[in-house]
Amino acid sequence: MREERGADGVHGVEVEEVWPRDGQIRLCLAVVGGGGARAVLVLKVRGEGGGEVRLPVDGGSGSGDGWFGARIPLELLGASCDVSEQVWDLYLDVGPGGGLLRLGRHLDDVVGKKKIFVYPAQLSAGVWVEPYYTVKDNLSIACRREAQ
Repeated sequence: MREERGADGVHGVEVEEVWPRDGQIRLCLAVVGGGGARAVLVLKVRGEGGGEVRLPVDGGSGSGDGWFGARIPLELLGASCDVSEQVWDLYLDVGPGGGLLRLGRHLDDVVGKKKIFVYPAQLSAGVWVEPYYTVKDNLSIACRREAQ
């Protein structure tokens, strides 16, 4: 888990659930330390000159309880994949004082999720879209053009 803390004490976003199905990836998220009432999901293409997509999240709604739900439509990722393979890293922008926090799963004491948690890939616009955990137990999404 990131050790940096924003002015409001927020220091990470824990991924509680990942549901890849029905043309979308649904996420259940918890902001560690609470807060983030005006959060936005941020997807950033890994690498130099990569793009960025911002999506609304459900929950938070000013309550400050730190629980959010998000839906990532696959057609958005499929249409954005203009190379054979692309990786999106996921963040939550919790606003002033908290900044941009990486989505991951660290508080469950399961290390090495990349080899343990495997999610199904879905096909959208000729692109296979698959969520996965990185070697640092952060959540990313791999997009691969379907072989012609």
